[in-house]
Amino acid sequence: MRTLRQGFTLIELLVVIAIIAILAAILFPVFAQAREKARAITCISNQKQVNLGFLQYVQDYDETYPMGQYVDRGTGIQYTWADMVMPYIKSGNKWAQGGVFTCPSYPDRNQGFQFSPSFDMAPDGPASWNGWDTAPPVTALAQIDQPAQKIFLVEKGRNDASWQWLTWTAWEWDWVDWVGHDLSHCDGAQHLDLNFDCDYTATNASPTWAGCGMHPRYRHTNTTNVSFFDGHTKAFARGQINWCRNIYLPVGYIVKNGWGSWYPY
Repeated sequence: MRTLRQGFTLIELLVVIAIIAILAAILFPVFAQAREKARAITCISNQKQVNLGFLQYVQDYDETYPMGQYVDRGTGIQYTWADMVMPYIKSGNKWAQGGVFTCPSYPDRNQGFQFSPSFDMAPDGPASWNGWDTAPPVTALAQIDQPAQKIFLVEKGRNDASWQWLTWTAWEWDWVDWVGHDLSHCDGAQHLDLNFDCDYTATNASPTWAGCGMHPRYRHTNTTNVSFFDGHTKAFARGQINWCRNIYLPVGYIVKNGWGSWYPY
């Protein structure tokens, strides 16, 4: 005699659903972290290639770094550090999605300068957008003390909806909240994080270039990729960067006005 099979009871179904929900809650964040880790690896690889492009440029130009931007007086064409470094990097258009100048974790894939050199190392040239018409001195490799500890390239926050600032700020008041231009306050105290760590969004127009676009962004699971003057690139967790040790350049420190051009004195 055949017997009818009983179906699952409501309690059994609820138990199965609960187990699936628990597994999903555990695994989905793991998958997201794994995906972000893969993006961070791609980002650090791209950033290292750009940094090595700078080093090749330096070797070809009497061990000096390029300016952040300048305007050719003859043609009126504006050139940026990316234009000057591009010939040393073989990875397609510098603004193309997936190109070496981009990071997969950046919120706007089409926006340029997703990682950039230090503001103090790449000043604006003559006839720059802010009206200063005095050529800044280019920075020589010999001016960099402890190149294995000094940060050159960082990946930055998103500036705004349409464009990105082409350098990151090394200003003291953005890092340690006062100005000294010497090592008197570098007494071993840990002057670490920036005042801002953010990306511009359409619903939050307050953090503009000063608040986001010129600061390192810790978007890789609370880490950021940085490149050093000696050529190596590594990830730093929030709180690891020390302004006195990793940012400040006591030799040949460039003094500029608030908008980034060279002060003619």
